[in-house]
Amino acid sequence: MAEINFSKCPSCGAANMEEFGENRLNCIQCGANLSLVVKKGSGLKQTLISVLFVVLLASGAFYYVSNKTQEVLQEITKPAEAPVAPNIAIKKSLDAVPKLKKNAMTISSEQFKQAQDRQAIARLQVVNSVNRKNKNGGQFWIVSIENQTNKSIARPRVVLKLLNNKNEQIESYTAWSKLETLPAGESTSVLIDIPKVPKEEFHSEMSAQSSPASLYDKAQQILDIQDFNVSILDETKMQFELTGTVTNPFDYQVNFVEIIALAKDKQGKTVGYAKAYASTTNLKPKQTSPFTVKAEKYVTQTPYSWTLSAMARKH
Repeated sequence: MAEINFSKCPSCGAANMEEFGENRLNCIQCGANLSLVVKKGSGLKQTLISVLFVVLLASGAFYYVSNKTQEVLQEITKPAEAPVAPNIAIKKSLDAVPKLKKNAMTISSEQFKQAQDRQAIARLQVVNSVNRKNKNGGQFWIVSIENQTNKSIARPRVVLKLLNNKNEQIESYTAWSKLETLPAGESTSVLIDIPKVPKEEFHSEMSAQSSPASLYDKAQQILDIQDFNVSILDETKMQFELTGTVTNPFDYQVNFVEIIALAKDKQGKTVGYAKAYASTTNLKPKQTSPFTVKAEKYVTQTPYSWTLSAMARKH
């Protein structure tokens, strides 16, 4: 479409022009007639420029998208690299590691106490033992152990191992003392009874063990035995009977009153063991009860003396 340019009237300079025929203009002011100047091709040129601009814009967009797509594909297919921490972070981390001093060791008070307890356990010693075969083909040991520490220990016990001629273990047995807490410097005796011994030749090894006393241990109550009598039932068969009276000296009731009788030789070594419950097993405060203990099975020789003790549980 052609673009029409209206010029001013060359005669009077007025801009009041109107069309007058084909390609002519008439000045209304002075009546002059003017030729109409038509500039061809200017619209086509503008259209071509617009089309060229659009093509260039589309080409640039396509080129940009293509390059970005290639970059994304390269990043996806690129093998992952291990992250490397900055040198300053590594140095700081290494500086934060505490440096240990050579030949320096510190332990807490609790660890020190545990070490003392282990040392106390190690000093519970077997002081002597006797053994004898019984009638049914078994064998028993009476083992005396002593607390050689300066503190009380709990649950004293003896571990007996039977070994063959090659010093290989055949059997192992553990027996606990009836006295649950052993004061410092005190001793107690433990009975180990094996119903049937091994057929092969063997020898025995013994060790004493215990646990540190705890505040949570339920205290065992030791009762009073005022007096007792010993009767010989059959001296050749080492059968004896002990009778007496036990008293609850406390202001509370005790239960399961048990009597332990130990036979001693002239040197004070334990050579016999027996136990029995009192006739009244639960005693009220200050109450007494008779008891009878028959020592018929675990006596190795005629005793020189007897030592009796009574123990119970607080109600």
